[in-house]
Formats: sequence, structure tokens, C-alpha cells
Amino acid sequence: MPLRHEPDTSVADWIVEADVPREVLSLQGPPGYEAYVTVHLDGQDADPYRSDPDLVALVTRLAAAHTATPDDALFALWDGWGELDEGDARLLGVDVGYRVFPRLFRPHPRPATPPAFAPSVLSATRLDLGGTRSYLLFRGRLDQVGDWGARPLAPQWPRQLPGASLTWPRDRAWFIAADIEPSWFTVAGSRELIDTLRSRTDLVTGSTGYGRPKECS
Repeated sequence: MPLRHEPDTSVADWIVEADVPREVLSLQGPPGYEAYVTVHLDGQDADPYRSDPDLVALVTRLAAAHTATPDDALFALWDGWGELDEGDARLLGVDVGYRVFPRLFRPHPRPATPPAFAPSVLSATRLDLGGTRSYLLFRGRLDQVGDWGARPLAPQWPRQLPGASLTWPRDRAWFIAADIEPSWFTVAGSRELIDTLRSRTDLVTGSTGYGRPKECS
């Protein structure tokens, strides 16, 4: 079973009501955790404008051992990704909005593709960080990370959506903030969890102090 849409955004009030700048929340999550670490994208093919969903999923699965509620977690999907919307279909990695040799730059009709989710999901109340970021909220097990249950682009043509921008278990034991711009994301949690991530030879980690996100770039 895929993740299910969570219409009750009050489960995120503790984040929204944190007394810190909104951009810090999107980059580092809420304050109050014992330790924070950045995980950096590694490799020349890494996209500097979005976190690698496989890397975020790996860290999420590692963090699952550090919560009492691995079967009940929240996942926030940024609502600005073009892949959510039928108005910005990108097929085979090629922008099909214009012809290769446009005549007077006339728009080319886009292929008819359905939006990623039902209208009831796309029109639902967002988790809103003061107008700086807003997210669709989903709920499920931590081992379902990345399984949004999105509609395919076409029969036998699955839609690949980005990973979650914010992830936390119901008991709030830790928090992952993977914002839409930097080539790193932040994990907040216990010292034990952070030490576990730092000890992994397959992860590139860095130090950070809370409230200083610019120093992480």
C-alpha cells in the first residue's frame, strides 16, 4: 500500500508554530533536537536543485531504527514540483512545451497527462510555512518512503515524483528537512542517530549548528 494523503494539517502545527525564521524550518526543521547533521549529495551527476530521493530514502530507513513509531510517520511533498501538475509534463526528460524549431515561438500542445493526485488531494489544505513553502501532507510507514501513490503519466508509464521535503515520525524522535534548493539536507535527532549517520562510509556528512543554514551550503 502507498502512503495516504493526510488532510489534517494540524499534525504539523508544532512545526509551523516554532519561533524561528521560516527558511530555517524548511532547511533544518524545528529547533530543540540534541544534534543536527547535513547529508550532502555525492557525485558529478547529482542535481544541485533537489535532493536525491534515493539518498533521502536511505537515510529515512536508517532513522527508522531510532523511533518508537516507525509505522506512523508524516511526509511533506512540496507543492511546487511540476511533476504534480498536468500543466508541466516532462516526458523522457525532454521539455515538450515548444517545438525544436518553433515558428514564431508558438506553444506546442502538451500531451494530455493526468495530474499526479485526485482533485481532493491537490485542493486540500497545505502545510504552510508562512508563504515561503507549502506542502501536501502524507502519512504512512517509514518503509513506504517515496511511494506516493501518484497516478501514472500513462498506462504502464509510472510517474517519478521527488522525495519528501519534510519527514518525521509521529513521536517526533527525529526530523529530516530536504529543501528544494541546496545540494544537502539536514537530519535532526538524538546524538545516537547522528553518530550512526556520521559513521556510515556511504554518506557524506557535515557539521552544522541550528539556525545557521547558509554555512551548510
